Amino acid sequence: MALLWFLLIIGVSILVHELGHYWAAKAQGVGVKNFALGFGPTLLKFDWRGTTWRLNAIPLGGYAEIDGMMPGDAHGYSRLSVWGKFLILVGGVVMNLLLAWLLLATLASVRGLPEAVPGQAQVAAVVEGSRAEAIGLRAGDVIVALNGQPLKSWEEVRNFREGAGEKRFTVRRGGETVEVRFDWPGGQGTLGIRYGPIIRYTKLPFFQAFFRSIADTVTAAPAAFRAIVTGLVGTVAGQSNTGLSGPVGIVSVTGQAAQQGVYTLALLMIQINLSLAIFNLLPIPGLDGGRILILLANVIARGRITPEHEARLSYGGFLFMLLLLVLVTINDLRNLGGGS
Repeated sequence: MALLWFLLIIGVSILVHELGHYWAAKAQGVGVKNFALGFGPTLLKFDWRGTTWRLNAIPLGGYAEIDGMMPGDAHGYSRLSVWGKFLILVGGVVMNLLLAWLLLATLASVRGLPEAVPGQAQVAAVVEGSRAEAIGLRAGDVIVALNGQPLKSWEEVRNFREGAGEKRFTVRRGGETVEVRFDWPGGQGTLGIRYGPIIRYTKLPFFQAFFRSIADTVTAAPAAFRAIVTGLVGTVAGQSNTGLSGPVGIVSVTGQAAQQGVYTLALLMIQINLSLAIFNLLPIPGLDGGRILILLANVIARGRITPEHEARLSYGGFLFMLLLLVLVTINDLRNLGGGS
């Protein structure tokens, strides 16, 4: 089941991306010879509106074969202005972002945006035989103060470890306020509780949620970009990396998300589409970002970068992506096996 959900989520995300390139080309009168979902042997194909549509065997990518992008072609894409070419190159990224924003807005308007209730931490579980069980903490208790000081964030609960001596949790339990006192010997021992924030959901009108999704994406983009670059560099250097996943890792995460329901699967699709958008903007030859960089460089170089040069760079980028896929898969297997 995890594999089926993986194929559905990845397939839709890749389809949307390639449709962005396709529509940007067709809107400018540029033909698209082939539109493929996946690589390798063709399982199914049909012709429609001048394009051969293909479903291929390996669902790890796709492509839109746009007229005029191959070396030696003097029509279609090659005759467009710089802005026209840019629109085709960035079309896939725009579509991934648009899908993510639409999904975010839908979730926010139907279920609501999740946010932590300030000043509260809920005990999710108490470990049997632990100090927490001995002092009377129970699953479901809501901690609102530590040593008489109101909590500002649920993460402050860990502050009880600072210094030895008597500690005091103020707890809400079944409509009552209870004081839980205990002696703490100091150090980094465990109390024996699992705790976290209380999550509440605030519904927003669809369009308000949509524009808020755009704003949140813009705010988070620099950190997400750095995380992806750091993960790529670490993976290429052979370091174990839990922040970057390939197909094997995503299948595992998809299986976990499927167990939690459609809402979590939708969040996963949002994350994948945002990651695809950012990843494709990286200035690596063969990716959209690499092609955009070459396009802009060619403007500065006054056309000295020929289509043949670009084809060689793209081929080098393709080989790099194959190497990266192998390294990321090894990293996924190492993480699944619990290696370090």
